[in-house]
Amino acid sequence: MAPDERPTPPPELSDISEATRDELTAHDAATLRAVSDYLEKLAAWKDQHDSTDAADPETYPDGVPERATVSVTEIAGTEYYYYQWREGDEIRSKTVQQ
Repeated sequence: MAPDERPTPPPELSDISEATRDELTAHDAATLRAVSDYLEKLAAWKDQHDSTDAADPETYPDGVPERATVSVTEIAGTEYYYYQWREGDEIRSKTVQQ
């Protein structure tokens, strides 16, 4: 790569806007390294939470459709699954202790 040629983003970043890439390019190397460090920590956090934020459809209780949104909350060491879905114009929900 020529010294004045900006690196090409990998295909995994195709959904990042050009404006965001331009904004990053405007910063100095030290700031970019700090952003990189933050993004690594954010990715680790996201990995941890993504693995616990959704229930397996096989664990859905009776009466809860597989299309329901599932949130997992821990209160005093006990996990609760909060299911929410729409039936027509109404929003339905169910909370289950795991």
